[in-house]
Amino acid sequence: MAEKLVPAKKVKNGVLYKSGHIKISNVRASYPHLDKPYGGEDGGEPKYSLTLLMPKESHGEIEKIIREQIEVTKKNHKTGALKVAPSMLFIKDGDTDFPDKPECEGMWVISARESKRPDVYNIEREELTTSSEILEEVYGGCWVSVVIRPWSQENKFGKRVNANLISVLKRKDDEPFGEGRVDTSDAWDEDEDWEDEV
Repeated sequence: MAEKLVPAKKVKNGVLYKSGHIKISNVRASYPHLDKPYGGEDGGEPKYSLTLLMPKESHGEIEKIIREQIEVTKKNHKTGALKVAPSMLFIKDGDTDFPDKPECEGMWVISARESKRPDVYNIEREELTTSSEILEEVYGGCWVSVVIRPWSQENKFGKRVNANLISVLKRKDDEPFGEGRVDTSDAWDEDEDWEDEV
């Protein structure tokens, strides 16, 4: 039977659970790879992943909880307290770390990944089970709420504190990032029947 999440602390736009999981509400999705695993630019192990843009103005309390849980995760590392460089944390400052990306202005940038597909739900809280449903619903630019779980890493790739991506709930639509999606439903309204030339 699946583990139930028991809240330990509730704040604006987030919840810390006794298990160490963290719910972050009302953040903007960027670079979603939830329909299938993605290897990234470095050719690493393909994983499901999502980058989250968390507004600094409205998410100060949950940002503090995230920072506290990062410290707990480092302290409880299996081989003893872990020293991790700020650049190796799953949360970064959009203003200083991504100055060339306008969508990151005024945001904390959170990266979360998972080997198995996270649970994904639409606005009506219906679980999405096919890749095509997920691809259609969760796009770069929409707003979501997520459940993540911090964990520590110490191996040949370095010392890090990462975030597992456990669950994603779509909250609302917004302007897609980049080229976005194109609605082609009207493209065929005036399309003439095909006639073979004689």
